[in-house]
Amino acid sequence: MIKFTFYKNKSGELKGFECINHGRDIVCAAVSILTQNTVNSVEALSDTRFKLNFSPEGGFMELILTEGIDNNAEILLKSLELGIGGIAAEYSSEIEVFVKEV
Repeated sequence: MIKFTFYKNKSGELKGFECINHGRDIVCAAVSILTQNTVNSVEALSDTRFKLNFSPEGGFMELILTEGIDNNAEILLKSLELGIGGIAAEYSSEIEVFVKEV
């Protein structure tokens, strides 16, 4: 089962995410595409600096926004939240979504 955690500050602003484990092929592929696209988009479309941790073997990715957080990065993370929420609604036995205050 995939465990997906969104990092939010006290104001509810998204500051990153963590994704752990694998799920059924279709679910794992969808989550992988969304997370990788979000990382690539934050890098290409915003001036926000971030810290990225991941396992080359798969099954773990973490992105933390660190400096110069701009509107583009926030919108991209909100888009990820929307996509992950849609997957969780459809495949609730394959993915759990959490929120952690940072």
